[in-house]
Amino acid sequence: MTDHHVHIGQFNEIYYDAQEVFAVIESVRGQTGISRVFFSSTSSCRDDVELRLVEEEIAYALANTPRPLVAEPYLWFVPRYAEQRISVQSAVRAFDYCGIKLHPYAQKWNESNMAHAAALHQIFRWASDNAKPILIHCGSQPCDAPARFLPFFREYPAARVILAHSNPVRETAELVNAHKNIFCDTACVSRKSLRKLVSLVHDRTKILFGSDFPITHYWNTHLFEKTWTLAEEYAHDCATLAGKTALLQ
Repeated sequence: MTDHHVHIGQFNEIYYDAQEVFAVIESVRGQTGISRVFFSSTSSCRDDVELRLVEEEIAYALANTPRPLVAEPYLWFVPRYAEQRISVQSAVRAFDYCGIKLHPYAQKWNESNMAHAAALHQIFRWASDNAKPILIHCGSQPCDAPARFLPFFREYPAARVILAHSNPVRETAELVNAHKNIFCDTACVSRKSLRKLVSLVHDRTKILFGSDFPITHYWNTHLFEKTWTLAEEYAHDCATLAGKTALLQ
């Protein structure tokens, strides 16, 4: 089973070390059945992010993945790279990326900016040419609404798109139903919202399993004052996700 939505790296004041994160995931394999993870570096959210440093972080993660767990990285492409004239084609050369991630809420993409627009076209063209997905953070704000990049979805129908967090549910479901190339995931989706999503999405195989771990650990320890360790958090996440997965059967 694949967890399609895992993180490593700097998240606010906490650094989630890849070796520790992956060791936790591997330690509960018997309970979860998860043997493969797609991950991205939240260090990409830093204002001073540099592609070279993120690549070093990914290299460390891949070198310290406990076997037999398989970990595959997303290239989290940010507008800063486009502004530095780093092309998508050159950025993807460092690793065999499983896909590209976009986070409109964390980074200020501006389609009217020529450099940003060119990068977005390169991203969707790369996904189309290489049969790899684009994971897009979605939410209720106008900047990260699921339909934000709809013109690109239509222009590149062979590019597989995953709407992360399936938020808002109804808008996500409408897009998934209307476009063969659009999928969604369960990261941070409540069971109530997932029931609604399942009732609206025609093809349940297009709802992908994702945990958002260890960001779940951050929010639970900071907002809800839990004292869980990373291992306890992931066990909790997976128990919740097991219930979610059962809804998808």
